[in-house]
Amino acid sequence: MNPFKFGTVVDEPFFIDRKDELVKIGSLIKSENHLILISPRRYGKTSLIRKVLKESGQRYLFLDMQLVMSAEDLASQLLKRVYRISPFNKLKGFIKSFRIIPSVTINPVTGETDVSFRHEQRGMVPLEDVLNLIDKLGNEKNRIVVALDEFQEIFRINKGLDRVLRSIMQDHRHVNYIFSGSSESMIRKIFENKKSPFYHFAYLMTLNMIPEKEFSRFLEDRFREITKHGKSTSSAILSETGSHPYYTQQLAFTVWELLSSSGYTEDITQKAVSEIMQNHDNDYERLWNGFNRTDMKVLVGMAGSDLAPLSDEFSRNFDPGAKSTVFSSLQRLIHRGFVIKRDSSYIIDDPFFRKWIVIRREM
Repeated sequence: MNPFKFGTVVDEPFFIDRKDELVKIGSLIKSENHLILISPRRYGKTSLIRKVLKESGQRYLFLDMQLVMSAEDLASQLLKRVYRISPFNKLKGFIKSFRIIPSVTINPVTGETDVSFRHEQRGMVPLEDVLNLIDKLGNEKNRIVVALDEFQEIFRINKGLDRVLRSIMQDHRHVNYIFSGSSESMIRKIFENKKSPFYHFAYLMTLNMIPEKEFSRFLEDRFREITKHGKSTSSAILSETGSHPYYTQQLAFTVWELLSSSGYTEDITQKAVSEIMQNHDNDYERLWNGFNRTDMKVLVGMAGSDLAPLSDEFSRNFDPGAKSTVFSSLQRLIHRGFVIKRDSSYIIDDPFFRKWIVIRREM
């Protein structure tokens, strides 16, 4: 079986061992502290959080905020998950005390519970009742963990939702909250801006790249099953992906498939890169046509050189406009997930898209 997996939440044997992060997060959720986890998209934060929660033995709720449409929908989605961790009969008594009684149905085939709040003036009342219910279900010895992924979506869901959530959560004594997000600027705005209701509400942690040495060992151990060239193959893969967790797994998966079907060749990694770019050619073309002219110039310069996008030399070579214009472009590209800021430098997130830009310009 191909030992590499990408695009979905991963666990053993596909999970790359982030020992330090596992220990740190595990310790935090067993204390009385809350956690903020910042990570660029596709760095594996969701897999990491789910693995910690699974191994903790604690009851937990996990919700991707990108799929939440409103404050009452947030209440519905949370209550739906409460039914997964608590007996139906036990919840009946609590639900009766809700100021707005939800509609609850159970699928007779799957056993899954569906919840909705139907009321002309729903507002924040259902959300307050559901969050307080979660706190009541926990206790000092058995706290419940609530993990809210892509938490920056609260600004889209409802104006003022941050103030409401803060006012409710600050009184909870039997819940540990994990707030994770891929938009560093927005997450920091929520938790590090002194004017924000959530200012210094939780311990902040940044999920960085997996160290190249650790990633190389992970790859070599798995390629050993299929080729004696595991070390050189692993090195070539990491050279192409820069140790990015998602794209490294994607490239390793493709290399493994080529090894299985055709055997080893010295250019097998390049063949795999070409295959990935070919498979995504239409996607990349559609993405490219969605950029404005400034964003195109910035991406072309970043793909074709190692120059800092805000440097004078970059400006002379690629003519992207004034530095303020370039900075705005970078912020826009970061927000859309095409560019990430690593330390003080900017890089195109997808190494195959970066290569696609270079090759297309040379055709």
